[in-house]
Amino acid sequence: MPEMIAQYLDFKHPRSLLTSGSMGTMGFGLPASIGAQMAFPDRLVIDVDGDGSMRMNLGELETTTTYNLPIKVMVLNNRGDGMVRQWQRLYFGNRFSGSDKSLRQKDFVKTAEADGFGFAERLTDKALLKETLKRFVAFSGPAFLEIMIDPEACVYPMVGPGMGYGDMITGDYILGRTTTADSSEEVGKPTDSF
Repeated sequence: MPEMIAQYLDFKHPRSLLTSGSMGTMGFGLPASIGAQMAFPDRLVIDVDGDGSMRMNLGELETTTTYNLPIKVMVLNNRGDGMVRQWQRLYFGNRFSGSDKSLRQKDFVKTAEADGFGFAERLTDKALLKETLKRFVAFSGPAFLEIMIDPEACVYPMVGPGMGYGDMITGDYILGRTTTADSSEEVGKPTDSF
């Protein structure tokens, strides 16, 4: 997820994005955010995570509230391990295994509430995105926001198997290293899903 975030945020200060570098470290986001918030208690820390990653460290939600860390935890929920599913689609002939979590109806909002989050909401209406994000970021303590997204949405940029960063796959909406704005009509094309 941080790789996606890096494409759209306008960073004003160096060293303000923690990332695993697209190396597939599910579960990295929340513990890294806890460390960042402990190191910089006066800064705004936002963890942007996927639902698969959040499943790997649900216990850290309680760590966040136990120490009253004002981390903003945002989970993009596609009801599955989206990056794993993407690899299975791109490199393994659509042989899906273990990446669909739709039969397991984990209620992340109830989990966050049970762990003491005063702000715990699920967003399903795109029209409410800006308003909800403002309330989420403005909340004074730990805040949890689950955003339901398209299960087929892909995560770009990504580094495929055996590839280096110079061969990064950027998808349809991000200019690649060899693509120009004039040669791609798809770049910047709006979508109907989150």
